[in-house]
This record gives sequence, C-alpha cells and structure tokens, in this order.
Amino acid sequence: MNRIITHKALNLLYLISILSLFWSCKTNQIAKAEAKANDLKILDSLYAKKDYHIKINVAYPFASVATTKVANELLRNTGNSANRIDVSGDGNFIKIQNDTVSGYLPFFGESRTSSGSYGGTDLAIQFEEPLKDLKKQINTEKPKLKLEFTTEQKRNNNEKYDVSIDIYPNKNVRVNIRPVHKTVMQYDGRLDEFSKD
Repeated sequence: MNRIITHKALNLLYLISILSLFWSCKTNQIAKAEAKANDLKILDSLYAKKDYHIKINVAYPFASVATTKVANELLRNTGNSANRIDVSGDGNFIKIQNDTVSGYLPFFGESRTSSGSYGGTDLAIQFEEPLKDLKKQINTEKPKLKLEFTTEQKRNNNEKYDVSIDIYPNKNVRVNIRPVHKTVMQYDGRLDEFSKD
C-alpha cells in the first residue's frame, strides 16, 4: 500500500515539475516578446526623429601588422591597443540637424594615397554639409535603426565617406566609415538627447 502511495506521489511530483517547466518556458517567451515589442516601439520613435547627436567613445582602426606593432608599443600602459582606442571625453561627434550633417572623428588608420593637403596636421575625419541622401531602415530581427549617407571631408572634396550608423534601443551606437583614400574606421558611441548649441 505504501509503495502505491509513494509511486502516485512520485508521479504527481513529476507531473508538477513538468508543468512548472512548461509554465516557466511560456513566461520566458512572453517576456522576450514584450521586450522585443518595446524595443521596436523605441526604434519607431527614433526613426521619426529628424535630429541625432552621437557622442563617440571608442575608435576601432583597421591597421596593418606593421602599424599594429608600432601602435601597441606606443599605447602600452594606457589601456588602449592598436585595435581599440578610448576617445571618450575628446569631443568627437556626429550630428544630424536641420538637414545638415556634421562630424569630427579621430582617424588612426592608414592613408592609401595623399588625398589631403601637404603638411596637414589634423588627420581627423571632418565633415559639415547639407545632408543629401539619408536612408533610414529599422531591422526587426536584430532590433536596430540603420542610418546611411555619404559625405565629403571638410575642405577636401577628394575624400568621400560612406557612413553607416546603427542605433540600438538602449541608445548605444555603432558607426562604420568607409573612406575612399583611407582605411576603414569603426566607432562606438552613444545617442545623446539632442541639445541645440
């Protein structure tokens, strides 16, 4: 008799554990669906904006082996490497406002040809001009808003840039810049609440 009761109790306990497992999986699926819906709602509001201000915190240069060796020696004991350089607090930005795009970003890569002025000391990626071809797209699979446009180096129309900006619901930003005469640069930053300066 005790064996039958023990066996029934074990079966009941097994059934309860299976049901609780299904319940927790269902709850987890609901939470994920709600989080994704919330992310898409945030992205919709970001899509509707006309003005964006991005503060750049980290630069990821594309460097050759030789450049990496030299840069790693120079950057030793700074917390940086040739592949990741902290630029937070240096005032680097991209701003889209009133149909104008402007930006000042550090450049740590290599120049393929001499497209700039001779004797130039500021190698930064700089642009400020009317925004001609802004494309916006929401990616629902990897929740993010993608902004794409082209621009030219300030005071040097020989250097052109294809700019791609990924804005995530948590307002983290990934920027990819493909220059014509320089190596590719990538940046991480943060979308700021827009303030008119």
